[in-house]
Amino acid sequence: MVDLGFKVFSETPEGLLDVDSAGLLDLLGGPALIHLDGKREDSLFVSVMLHGNEFTGLRVIQQILRKYRSRELPRSLSIFIGNVAAAEQNLRALPGQPDFNRIWGYGDTPEHQMTHQIMESMRERKVFAAVDVHNNTGKNPHFALICRHENDAYHLAALFGRTVVYTVKPDTTSTWAMSELCPSVTLECGLPG
Repeated sequence: MVDLGFKVFSETPEGLLDVDSAGLLDLLGGPALIHLDGKREDSLFVSVMLHGNEFTGLRVIQQILRKYRSRELPRSLSIFIGNVAAAEQNLRALPGQPDFNRIWGYGDTPEHQMTHQIMESMRERKVFAAVDVHNNTGKNPHFALICRHENDAYHLAALFGRTVVYTVKPDTTSTWAMSELCPSVTLECGLPG
């Protein structure tokens, strides 16, 4: 089992803009939380790679960071790069490892402790919105998932597409946890690649 002591960065790690998902473990050493300051202090939280074989979120983050490489971000951005050990093997999760998108509720495992620390960090950074980027295993249309039946959640989801799904289970996902702090959405972005 991989050590879950996640690293926290205050700048973009060298090499992140060009690495593929299989190289994240070597580059980061494990899960990583990256806090980048922007013009506005309240932070956008983006989680990617909670499933090691779903790399679209990584590509999106790389594109955004390339765009702002030589200029200030419009607002602060916090990026959580999750299951890099599974990504190295192009698996959703390693055998015997919990699903990184089912550990955001109550529990006392090292994985739960990691997500509790991330939540506390985002509370301190005054998170204003949270986006969790995923891929599907089938040829589904792109859609957004929300966990709160509230206008700001629907508004955030509608920024990404017309299809919005309201769900209350499972209640251990990143989107569910973050929805206690701010509008939160899961983006299901079709097949990887």
